[in-house]
Amino acid sequence: MNSLIKSTGIVAFSTLTSRIMGFIRDMLMASYFGATGATDAFFVAFKIPNLFRRFVAEGALTISFIPIYTDLLINKTQEDAQKFAQKVLSILLLVLIVLIGLGVIFSPQIVKLFAMGFDDDNYFNLAVSLNRIMFPYLFFVSLVAFCMGVLNSHRYFFAPAFAPVFLNVGMIVGIVLLGNFFDVPLYGVAIGVLIGGFMQIILQVPYMRKAGFKIKFNIDLKDPAIKRFFKLLGPAVFGMAIYQINSLNLTILASFLDSGSISYIYYSDRLNELVLGVFVVSIGSVILPQMSQYSALDDMDKFKELYVKSIVAVLFMTIPAAVILTTVGYPIISVLFMRNEFTSWDAMLTYRALFYSALGLVSVSILRLTTPAFYALKDTKTPVITSAISMVLTLLLGLLLMRTPLLHAGLMLALSISTTVQVIILIIVLRKRLGKLGFSKVISRILKIIAASYCSLMVMLYISKLLDWDAAEFISKLLVLAALLGAGGITYLIVCYVLKVPEFTVVVNRLFKP
Repeated sequence: MNSLIKSTGIVAFSTLTSRIMGFIRDMLMASYFGATGATDAFFVAFKIPNLFRRFVAEGALTISFIPIYTDLLINKTQEDAQKFAQKVLSILLLVLIVLIGLGVIFSPQIVKLFAMGFDDDNYFNLAVSLNRIMFPYLFFVSLVAFCMGVLNSHRYFFAPAFAPVFLNVGMIVGIVLLGNFFDVPLYGVAIGVLIGGFMQIILQVPYMRKAGFKIKFNIDLKDPAIKRFFKLLGPAVFGMAIYQINSLNLTILASFLDSGSISYIYYSDRLNELVLGVFVVSIGSVILPQMSQYSALDDMDKFKELYVKSIVAVLFMTIPAAVILTTVGYPIISVLFMRNEFTSWDAMLTYRALFYSALGLVSVSILRLTTPAFYALKDTKTPVITSAISMVLTLLLGLLLMRTPLLHAGLMLALSISTTVQVIILIIVLRKRLGKLGFSKVISRILKIIAASYCSLMVMLYISKLLDWDAAEFISKLLVLAALLGAGGITYLIVCYVLKVPEFTVVVNRLFKP
């Protein structure tokens, strides 16, 4: 458990740094550009290469690559593992060259697919131009994802986790400096994305050398390891396709709503991703290689123990985080984004999206740890099936709820409901496959975490009512927000201590004992 906490701490620190820089970036975006049709165009254009990134590299490639690479390291030699990695990289480079060329050429068609509701030609053309500039970002970030697969398997977690910091730095430079050189300043932000992507790659180079990796162009489709890779890759690609179609459906539906709806969803998603990125993705990045190792050794007892401990560790963080976002989400948005072009009305509409998406935060966090468990078992079919169910449910509920007064927030509620259903199905299937997982032993700990979170909620609600968040000065809002978050956090930890929640003791011992 200590090694898990240490590795997770490295990733969490790097991710937290990235998220802080990301919020500075988003604060500047909101301040400089607000939430308009132009920002909707930018976020659609930025979403497209990121979607392909998850589809091609970070998702399908990584989840198919790590189990096989780890298996070769354990059961064969490092040389065999390196040859496999070289062949995968060679294939990836060819795919990226073709894909980026097609993406740039067919940008109008792709943007039309992503934003069918755009009825303003100016915004549509802006999205197309921005997409053509940013699409090559896919090349850089896909190589980073490949490096992550290699480095995480060798227990090097820092470089891949810290890489997004450079993307944020590049975008900040684009917002503040490069935008001044263009009639449409958003072009400067797009160029900043490319600069950030290049810097991300540079960071990986020394760590890849430490891992002993050498670049060699080698394509051998007859290699048994490559055949196994493609066998896993097929369902993984299909599963990621379903996931991305789900995301695409929400963007398409939001494009039919009022201008700014896509931006409101984007800003609310950034707050959710702060929690998921720092705690959930950090643990997920660490446990996939470890689960793959236990699977390769056929040690299912340790596999299940690691899975359950990871779930409880994540709930220790995400349950109170969900309480914070639903309770004092508006004050947080007010402090982070509400200035200049971003009005109180924009803040309220963003909070509505945040509230309903935060209701599914716990489900999303469990999903992001349960899905890697299936990948570690070399089962990519089950996540595909459940993702398909989730996609259909999200679309149907989204069409229904967006027509209510909830509008764009209804789309987030639809996603929260469908994710919860998907998680329940996955856990049932995993239990049937592995037997009892051991959740009965930790139910009391989860109930204690919920009780501590409720106490924290009461404290934060009381303090939040002391200030008018629309009329107060920024410094006053910042101080009160810091006070209520601090009081809520302290209350949560004190109650966890009184109730003797084991996760509290483990974290404190790790922080304060050598």
